[in-house]
Amino acid sequence: MKNQSGQILLIVVLLSTVLLTIGFSVSQITTQETQIAKLEEESKKAFAAAEAGLDRALKEVPVAGGSILISFEGVTGMAEVQSTQGTTFTTPLLRKDEQYTFYLADYPGFVNPWSGGDLKICFGSDVALELTLIKQDYSIIKYAVNPTSTSIISNASSASSVNPDDCPTDFNFTNKYPISSADISNSRLLIGRVMANSSISTKIGFKGPANFPIQGKTITSSATTSTGVSKKIQLFQSYPQIPADFFVTSF
Repeated sequence: MKNQSGQILLIVVLLSTVLLTIGFSVSQITTQETQIAKLEEESKKAFAAAEAGLDRALKEVPVAGGSILISFEGVTGMAEVQSTQGTTFTTPLLRKDEQYTFYLADYPGFVNPWSGGDLKICFGSDVALELTLIKQDYSIIKYAVNPTSTSIISNASSASSVNPDDCPTDFNFTNKYPISSADISNSRLLIGRVMANSSISTKIGFKGPANFPIQGKTITSSATTSTGVSKKIQLFQSYPQIPADFFVTSF
């Protein structure tokens, strides 16, 4: 009888331990799921506030720069605008037949044309560029530039290899082509179009010895909830881009 009682007690203790373990596990899982759901809710709230701040900054803050405060249902933050200006500029990634409009005078009046000297145009491997320079008198100069590695455009000029400090450093540029200061002076726009034999993408880089005209504005919007969850959004808004149907030549 004593042995049986001892066995029953042991079984009861083991069952109690198993049940307690299961209970603790279920409780822990429930707590974790609640925390994850709360974190996801806070993350969405912070993102919505940052997005709202970005929209306000696009509409209300001038391209010269400035900031606005964000306050939204317990979420605080700031949206800041900085003008995009410097001696280098890199476009977004461009695919075959896409183009980018680079401003060589102050928008929108096209006053104060850039006269900083020779302009270096940089691009990646296995693509060619069609460059259209629009002068202040609306005359046009066109350039066709092949990469160093191959000929994509018939009878086009060839780019040269890139040396250190030739190009912007935020992309792996392998080709460069200089446009002389005599051609660049008194210009409004330079339109770069990507030509390729396949679906290869590249960025176009610009580098000169003096600051270029402002190309647009960069908006950085960040927001933080009361529990410390943060979200940050960054957007570059360029000046108007000329549609690809204009100034396009078929080679």
